[in-house]
Amino acid sequence: MTKISLYDNKIWKFLCSLKLTIVLASAATLLAIGGSVLIPFNPQVFGSLDSMPLGVWLRQVATRQPGLTWWIPVGGMLVILLAVNTLCCFIDWLRFIKSRWRKGGEYLIHIGFVLILVAFLWGSQAGIRSEQNGLLVGQSIPLPQLGVRLTLEAFEPVLAPGGRPIEMLNTLALYRGEELVKRVQTRSNAPLIWQGLVVIPTSYGQTPRGGRYIPYSILTINYDPGAKLAFAGAVAMGCGVLLTLISFYRKRTRGDRPDIV
Repeated sequence: MTKISLYDNKIWKFLCSLKLTIVLASAATLLAIGGSVLIPFNPQVFGSLDSMPLGVWLRQVATRQPGLTWWIPVGGMLVILLAVNTLCCFIDWLRFIKSRWRKGGEYLIHIGFVLILVAFLWGSQAGIRSEQNGLLVGQSIPLPQLGVRLTLEAFEPVLAPGGRPIEMLNTLALYRGEELVKRVQTRSNAPLIWQGLVVIPTSYGQTPRGGRYIPYSILTINYDPGAKLAFAGAVAMGCGVLLTLISFYRKRTRGDRPDIV
């Protein structure tokens, strides 16, 4: 009996096919376009989509309105299948890299796409998107995903003559137990950044205490564990585009490609 290798299998050839790429990409695009029409008319459902990780939103919000949100998980599955298709194409290219190395730019774009998608899925499940976090000086917020706590050590809102806030001066510190991990003075355009964590001062409020009003800082806290992986994917795609352009114009100078009219 003739033994058929994995790479000669019909399923493998199907996973590597360009037709599958076109079908998946087209279906995901059309689904996203059609579904996005629902967003402006249903702010009570989609208004929180950007304020929390996608995985949390799907569990807490989407499950309550499946008739309006079904297209998001379906579209996500199509994109995941597209990533699998892209990864299979990349693996198949590696098998024949000696004869296909000139297409390295195209496959760098492919693997960059896969890395960015993996980073997005990682961040959507393990990340943090939290707004309107009010802290008085001396108060802390635990961040168990990172094993640290965020402490506001000093705060001074800078106000315009009319009382409008023009700058938020915060001294923020990260502690692991009693150990200081990082301390930085932040502003509206200079957030605290550490290992995928981004803390941005956005506004302030006041609370009565001891016969006077005490200001407190309002922070937006975002954490994306896949940020470095997404950056690596973006670099791979950028290098792939550059190599593809170089290859294209070198072939054109040799007459391998027709001029673009």
